[in-house]
Amino acid sequence: MKNTYLILLLSILFTLSIVAQQPTLPQSMEWLPDRPDVRGGSLKVPENHDTPEGKHIEIAYVVLKARDTVAPEYPMIFFFGGPGGDFLDINLVNFLLEQPMRERRDVILFDQRGIGHSSPLPNMSFESFNILAQDANEQEELTLTRGMISRFKEKCKEADIQPQYYNSYQNARDVGMLFKHLGYAKYNLLGGSYGTRLARIVQDLFPEYVHSAVLDSPAPLSGDFLLNRLDSYSLALERIFAYCQDNPECQSRYPNLKSDYFKAITKLQESPLTVSMNDSLSVVINAQDGIYFLRRLLYQDNSREKAPELIHAYLEGGGQVIREVLNFEYQLTGDLNLSMLLSVEKFENFNPENTAEVLEAQYENFPLIPVRLGFFDAFYRAGMDWHEANLPIEERQFKISDIPT
Repeated sequence: MKNTYLILLLSILFTLSIVAQQPTLPQSMEWLPDRPDVRGGSLKVPENHDTPEGKHIEIAYVVLKARDTVAPEYPMIFFFGGPGGDFLDINLVNFLLEQPMRERRDVILFDQRGIGHSSPLPNMSFESFNILAQDANEQEELTLTRGMISRFKEKCKEADIQPQYYNSYQNARDVGMLFKHLGYAKYNLLGGSYGTRLARIVQDLFPEYVHSAVLDSPAPLSGDFLLNRLDSYSLALERIFAYCQDNPECQSRYPNLKSDYFKAITKLQESPLTVSMNDSLSVVINAQDGIYFLRRLLYQDNSREKAPELIHAYLEGGGQVIREVLNFEYQLTGDLNLSMLLSVEKFENFNPENTAEVLEAQYENFPLIPVRLGFFDAFYRAGMDWHEANLPIEERQFKISDIPT
């Protein structure tokens, strides 16, 4: 009889052990395909890795198994951009299931902390777009942005969320725990944009787990959230003007592009442009917004053609190119958790010594920016109060690494 009870007890314990080892799929990921080569789950990690006994949050992940299971290579783990861009959705999973990279290696996807299916922060993205859409001058935009950030700071407090712990270093330590949880000997890192910064920190903190790293469109750790954008916008715009001056077709269509640019910004200052996006949303483009949208357009590979077109659309009071830029911006808003972006960048790319007086003096160095840079300027100034944590300036650099990159 004792042997029977012992066997029964061992059987129950074994069953419970197997169940405990099964990854728990977040309810928000019930869309995940039910097939043997797709595995999803979540991992509990400390909100603050320096106090592991404290509050925990969830990191959601998906593993797409290799087609060839006989001699698989080290897996590939993706690091998405933003910061604040969520990654896990049915369309991406279905797309990657058909890709050749999965032939001999597993592919690992995850949502970084604070976004998507990984304990997301209250998201201020659409409220920020609504501020952008209002008829507000520079100072009014700053006041509205300060109010928004204050409200979302209170939302985080009510939800027992501490934004100062949502940064690349805590994020990288999540990845270290995920490495151990998944159990592979080594990993290949693949990152784009902000994902390169996160992957590079993972590379520094957990070199023993990293076989190689592919970093596309690097986002360095050193720099300043606002000042770097002023510099890059000014440089890119000057190149557009130079191209148009040297290109016969562009010169013929826009013989005075640089002076037209300043006229367009002045016109937006005096008479903001109202554009209807749909039946329920109108966007008022003030001068600082005009510069913001032009900067956004400069990311496109056809910016040499589209930037002059947008400048003249401002002058002429409308044009299809304006709607194209607005639609792109609105789509991007839906794909980004702006609260997470602010949490990360406040810690890593804000400089608390950049007071209002310092910033005004900095603008004097950029004659192509006659008004403040829409959204980014107000977001930077107001975002200083989002949380109090700042990575010391001298620590904002990567280590020298021997890992193939």
